[in-house]
Amino acid sequence: MAIGGNIIKISPPVSTSAYDAGDVLFNAFEIKNAVREKGGVSRLMSVVANSYHDATDDIDLIFMKNSKDLITSISPGSSGGPAMSDDDAKEAEFLGTILLDGSIRSSDWGGGRLYTNRSSSNSYPILLKAAEGSRSVYVAGIAFDAQTYGGVKDLDLIFHVEYL
Repeated sequence: MAIGGNIIKISPPVSTSAYDAGDVLFNAFEIKNAVREKGGVSRLMSVVANSYHDATDDIDLIFMKNSKDLITSISPGSSGGPAMSDDDAKEAEFLGTILLDGSIRSSDWGGGRLYTNRSSSNSYPILLKAAEGSRSVYVAGIAFDAQTYGGVKDLDLIFHVEYL
């Protein structure tokens, strides 16, 4: 029986203001069809970032079963970091985290950079579990280092999932 899978691209909005290390880059963003069946499970095999500015930024990705924002209002350079309540963190039902390191295994394509992190420091694969009645999971991003984007659509994330 073939397992199947999916390659899913999302474009979470990012600010053009300078982010400090630890700032929330983007709040919970839906990854549609991350699992085959409602309430199902898939295996995240890889994440690729396509950054439309030529920098080796590092991004912490936080995966969750339910959509919960890490911070009420994103204000690059002044918001601090995630500020979730314990109740919101429990409701999010975190699934795992991956650090995308722009200085490892990246390719400069001229006007930007394509990168993934498949090093031994990452814990691939991660199992993704959707909420009952849903085929989606959610991801939020934290700037691991200082970074600035040129436009709100300057970041694509591409998820390679294997359906289980």
